[in-house]
Amino acid sequence: MINLFLSIAAGVALFFLTFATGRIHPGLCALFGVIGLAGAYFFLARRSGRQLEAVMGEAQKEMMARKPERAVEALLKAFALARWQFGVASSLHANIGVLLYVQKKFDEAEPHLRKSTGTLMRLWQAQAMLAAIVYRKKQYDEMEKIFERALGGSKTETLLYAVYAWCEHQRGEKKKAIEILTRGAEENKSDEKLKTLLQRAQNDKRLKLDGWGEQWWQFWLETPPQMMNPQGNVFAGRQRFGRGGYRR
Repeated sequence: MINLFLSIAAGVALFFLTFATGRIHPGLCALFGVIGLAGAYFFLARRSGRQLEAVMGEAQKEMMARKPERAVEALLKAFALARWQFGVASSLHANIGVLLYVQKKFDEAEPHLRKSTGTLMRLWQAQAMLAAIVYRKKQYDEMEKIFERALGGSKTETLLYAVYAWCEHQRGEKKKAIEILTRGAEENKSDEKLKTLLQRAQNDKRLKLDGWGEQWWQFWLETPPQMMNPQGNVFAGRQRFGRGGYRR
């Protein structure tokens, strides 16, 4: 937000400076003002982006050191950047929410995941996890709205279709699951995993998403068998930043 105001101020200042010379046509002065606004905003937005990247890098180091609590703390401190640039708060909420979710802290993750949908910087992974939380609460109408909203900007994310279909299939809406997978297969014609999943749904077989590996298991809708130790306890693997937040 501050970046925008500063950019507008720069554009207005440039307009009046050129206009004050009395030698430049007012229309051309206005053009210079617009160019100044755009240039200032581009510079300031890039600066905020680099600052955000530095915070993300710090959080990444904490995750690699298996200190998720400190990673969350690093991201929380970065909210000071949110008042400077649009989309920063949404991105931070998304990453914090995903990080808490993969630790199975669903109640703590939910408010962050909900706040990650407020801007154009929607991250499909965060929204899919929010939908999974709502699915567990059996709030199926809201679940469908969240999934559909996520698909609106992420039609090439095949796992998103798969998770959505899995939730519908599990609650007995097998026709809806087939419809979702059909849409996904049409949008991603070369994806064999979706085609295989669609065939299983059409043959009324259990939907198995293990083809997506750890990206699927991080949703905790099924317990990953390969993550069970001899005592039967689930242990967490390393995580890293990826598209839409943290990935295991």
